[in-house]
Amino acid sequence: MKHCLIITHFFMAHLTLVKNLAQLKQEQQYVEEVVLESAGLALARGSLTEVVGGPSTGKTSLALSLLAKLTADGEICAAVDAGHGFDPVTAKLAGVELSNLLWVRCGRDVEKTFMAADHIVQAKGFGCVWMDLGGLDQSKLRMVPKTYWFRYRTRIKETPTLMLITARSPLTGSASQRSYELTRERIAWSGSGNFKLLRQFDLKMLSRKGVFGPPMRVRAEMDYSEV
Repeated sequence: MKHCLIITHFFMAHLTLVKNLAQLKQEQQYVEEVVLESAGLALARGSLTEVVGGPSTGKTSLALSLLAKLTADGEICAAVDAGHGFDPVTAKLAGVELSNLLWVRCGRDVEKTFMAADHIVQAKGFGCVWMDLGGLDQSKLRMVPKTYWFRYRTRIKETPTLMLITARSPLTGSASQRSYELTRERIAWSGSGNFKLLRQFDLKMLSRKGVFGPPMRVRAEMDYSEV
């Protein structure tokens, strides 16, 4: 059976930048956790972190913040784009160094998505592997054996790689070290009639594995002024 992964040509020239694990350990001293100050999170390397929630709940923004932090420091990261949800322009505006990012488009195919992630995890040397499962059929995702998640966890254990999974609902079970659920709460609009603009909305982040205790709440405000 042939499996075809669509990899954006822009990033192909940079595949040679990925270092093997031995070289990475020699050249780069890394901390065991990556701290995202904007979200109040400390994500452990060598482990799986799962972030779930519906559309427009902040999953992508959190993932881009992580990629921006790591790629700006010179680390090579990978985005496994299952449902064609990754936008390079948005990522660039968020601070992601695209020259340090491998973008793999999987054509909304569950099997290709998991095969792509498997090959990337085996390659080692990535600072972060973001597996975005948004846009995929949830019933098909629930049929994926749990052994896949444990295999990913085993392969990145004791490496500097942080694997981030974003999806609509929980999938990884006990294979993930941390699991967060994002929900959107109050929404405020400005204007009236057919010309309303989104002014702000509130997000709630709940740790599904008891790291935080009470839910964290964040407010996102829109600025429409010209720069």
